[in-house]
Amino acid sequence: MNPDRTRDIAAMLLRAARRKRLVTYQELHALFGRDEPLHSRYRALEDAARSLSDCACLDYGCLMSLDNGLPGDDFFNRFRHGRPREYEKVMGFGSAGRSTTKKRLIADAERVRVFEHASQNAAGGNAANTLRPYATSKCT
Repeated sequence: MNPDRTRDIAAMLLRAARRKRLVTYQELHALFGRDEPLHSRYRALEDAARSLSDCACLDYGCLMSLDNGLPGDDFFNRFRHGRPREYEKVMGFGSAGRSTTKKRLIADAERVRVFEHASQNAAGGNAANTLRPYATSKCT
């Protein structure tokens, strides 16, 4: 895994959050060479999101956007595993997680929290000061 690439993705997510905008998956994939496997790309995205905040509390991966405006399954899988009660509250117990309307509720709420987090941390300095290893990150 290329730590520079993970840092670039984290910086891209942080910039987007501070500007209250989303990042397309095309923008993410443009950072990689054609032969880079998808699992490596998504691992770098997850590592980048975790460098900004503990994904079980606040997931910058929610800023990713497919053509329908929602983040991909990578975000919803992290959300379901990291915050099962919140997930079940919206999606319903035992839900297969296919409802676009309910997914939008989760993503929109998380995006508001991420935008707020980024704006609160913007006063603290540049992106390099905000990026931190996952092990020491905390939900704020």
